[in-house]
Formats: sequence, structure tokens, C-alpha cells
Amino acid sequence: MSWEDADTVQLTVTRIERRLRAGRPASEETVVVSQRQLNSYVNLSLGRSIPQGVTDLVIEIQKDRLRARAMLDLDRVKQQLPAGAMSGILAYLSGTVPVELVGRLWSTNGKGRVEIEQATVAGVSMPASMLAQLVSLSTRSQAQPAGVDILAPFRLPWTARQVRLEPGRALVDFYPQQP
Repeated sequence: MSWEDADTVQLTVTRIERRLRAGRPASEETVVVSQRQLNSYVNLSLGRSIPQGVTDLVIEIQKDRLRARAMLDLDRVKQQLPAGAMSGILAYLSGTVPVELVGRLWSTNGKGRVEIEQATVAGVSMPASMLAQLVSLSTRSQAQPAGVDILAPFRLPWTARQVRLEPGRALVDFYPQQP
């Protein structure tokens, strides 16, 4: 990871936002973000936005898929959950453990959705629905009382039309005019 790569992505974001404020299309060309740039930006520039208890986040961009690996402080996550929310084998785990997610990113017409194909916590396989519930419970806030629903469709940012994933890079296409 490097600040140079993080700054490259930040400059692209700033340029896109400036163009949108001026009433112009976000970008006339496909924006390409490398895996290295993405990891640098997420960890260095957005580090404070990463949920507490998640460290060493690494995102791997594959053909039509994302793989994310991180270390998760289960004790910190458990503190954020309502009593009794941890069940099954995860209730018996503690400390900082590896977490891995593999999923597909679907995007079209300005909307995206993540389909989790595989999730493991400390090597233990977890159904996507259980993971989604844990994320929802542990990300509740005044601004988002229901937490983050990682399985729900979402609007792509900055008038992006679609995101295409190729090995080692993401390609973002934008609408020619603001929709």
C-alpha cells in the first residue's frame, strides 16, 4: 500500500465530484482503479470508515468477483451486538481471527448488488444470511438504526452506470449525462 496510490484514487474522486457539481458527466471515459490503488485508498484514506475491530483488510479483484480478507476482533464485535446475538460456534470464538469473503458484484443501470458465495470466520464457514445479520447488528448507529444490509441492492455512486471487474482492476463506466 502506498499514499501515492491512495492519493491517485482521491484525485479521481475529487475530479468526478467537481464535474458533477458543474453539471457535467462524472467522467467521459471509463475510470480504471487497480487492486493496489483500491487497497491503498480503502486502508489509508478511508481507514476511519472501516468498522472498528476490522484490521488488515485486503481486497482482491477477480473476474466478476471480489475476495476480501481481514482480521476481525470478535470480542470488540460482540460488545456492539445485542445480548444473545452470537449463536452457534461463533459464540465460542474470541480474540482476533481471520475473516474471508468471496462474492460476485452485479451492477447495471446505476445499481449494484453483492452476492456472497463464501464466508468464513476463523476457518468456520458461515451462511451469507448469518453474516448479513451480524454486519447489520454491529453497524447500527443513529444515522443507520437498522445497520448496513450487505445483501441489499444499492445505488452506485457518482452516476456510475456499471462496475466491471477484471483480474486486478475495476472498471467504472458512467452515464453520459446525469440520470
